[in-house]
Amino acid sequence: MPIALIALSVLLQAGTEGFLSGRLDPAGSLLFSCLAFLTTAVVFALTSVLRGIHRGALGNREVRRLLYQMNLASALTFLGYFLALAWVPAALAASLMAGVGPLAVAVLGMGRGSGGPGRAGWLRAGALLAVSLAVAACTRSGGPSASAPAVLGGGVLAVLSGVGAAHLATISRRLGALEVDPIVVTAHRFHLTYLLAGVLLVAHGGPTGHGLSLGTAATAAVAGVVVPLYLLQIGAQRCPPAITMVLLTTLPGLTYLAQVLFGDRFRALSAVLIAALVALAALFTRIEARPRRSPAATTAATTPATTPATTTEGDRDADRAGDRGRGAEGVRLRP
Repeated sequence: MPIALIALSVLLQAGTEGFLSGRLDPAGSLLFSCLAFLTTAVVFALTSVLRGIHRGALGNREVRRLLYQMNLASALTFLGYFLALAWVPAALAASLMAGVGPLAVAVLGMGRGSGGPGRAGWLRAGALLAVSLAVAACTRSGGPSASAPAVLGGGVLAVLSGVGAAHLATISRRLGALEVDPIVVTAHRFHLTYLLAGVLLVAHGGPTGHGLSLGTAATAAVAGVVVPLYLLQIGAQRCPPAITMVLLTTLPGLTYLAQVLFGDRFRALSAVLIAALVALAALFTRIEARPRRSPAATTAATTPATTPATTTEGDRDADRAGDRGRGAEGVRLRP
């Protein structure tokens, strides 16, 4: 079920981003970001109140620390990505963002002392990055800007957003271990994003009057941000970060198909590479989701009376986060 929610989120994001490709200038991107993430915060804050969801978990220091980190990572990820769309095609930006994601998860895992994903994990991350870069190269032409500095700037923003997305997947998994309700998380993770977008928009001189109308921007915000990010939050809190980022690598291909549906030129080589990317992502998701024996299980297996335990990629980090979030009585916090 969590994997299906992430997949549906990717489909909604891809369709919206394919529509937005070539329709945003920098001011329009900032306006869209401010509108989309402010709406997301308001909708889910009201939802948490109407549904009577207990927000006591916010009183926990570890939860607050993770939400502060999530605000920073969300601002980097989404402002970087939607600003990139003002200079490069959506499929190119999505390819760079999603391609570096699994590799970034592996690097972040090493930084936390988890030992990295192993040789096979590094090879899988490298393969996804290589195919994503090939997709990006094929979709390079036909973007909203053909100048080299603009493409370079957009590409750098997309790569940074991929690193931010990997950090978000890791934080979400840890919040899931603390059993913080996804509605509460979604209501509080975008405050810095819309505030920073608003400040940058004012500093830029406000909306230019070109590009999307307010109604179109609002519709795109709901279809491409509010709904899919809530679905993604639920899935990310219940899946290891590696699985989340592998599924997100399908975003470039689906975004490219959406671009074609909205009038972009079809390229046969791009379609072939996209099919390969989706196939690899599906295969690697199955591999990452497959239960693995933990070291304790290997030892326990020598004792006939002991049932071997299994663990999936990323569960150990989540369990450690859950241990830090337990109260004095040893009971997990519940929102």
